[in-house]
Amino acid sequence: MEKYAKILGGVWHFRHLKPNDLLTIVSSGQLKHFRKDAIIFQESEPGAGMFVLFSGMVHLCKHSLDGQVQLLSVVEPVIMFNEVTAIDGGTNPFTAIAVKDCLTWNIRYESFETLVRRYPDPAIGLAMLRVLAIRTRLLLDRCEDLSFRPVLARTAKIIIELSNNGLEPIDRFQYPIKDLAASIATVPESISRSLSRLSEDGLISCTRDQIMILRIEELYEIAQVASELMGDSVL
Repeated sequence: MEKYAKILGGVWHFRHLKPNDLLTIVSSGQLKHFRKDAIIFQESEPGAGMFVLFSGMVHLCKHSLDGQVQLLSVVEPVIMFNEVTAIDGGTNPFTAIAVKDCLTWNIRYESFETLVRRYPDPAIGLAMLRVLAIRTRLLLDRCEDLSFRPVLARTAKIIIELSNNGLEPIDRFQYPIKDLAASIATVPESISRSLSRLSEDGLISCTRDQIMILRIEELYEIAQVASELMGDSVL
């Protein structure tokens, strides 16, 4: 448990706590392993509590009635997720899927409430509020994309984000078409057409293995964003 207490101490919210306190917190939750493609929890089911991802990768998704998937967030270590259910005890706001073998730490609403009462450190509460604020802003940004940007613009925007503003190639094995489509709430055929158009116009190089941005300023125009506003905005 000491090993995992140390890892948990790397999470911003818990960084001020002493080793013994971190050990107590880890002992209050459960370590859970999930195989690749396993569903960690389902949207609208009773709250699964807060998770911290120690290893692997998790996709947080919404599913429509007709089966379309929207990818809300890609979670990589060491980050917490589903913390809202540990705060309000409500249902899960999305579905979490392990896209790699995962090791997580999980704490339920009741246990979390007990811990907060035991460690009434305002820094923890404020840090969680900051995380919720950041995610709220990102979700509002997604709403703006869906309301005002056509698929081509959303495609340009997501590849700008994933390429770190054109500085790095995008690994197509890590980000397959279906995941890119889910990230911008469209279908794979639509994003494939958008990538083909951007490639034909010479703005990107799109091979089987990677996507490389060639003309970033023109891509900003298509994405309908100012270059200074683009940061690490991928969830």
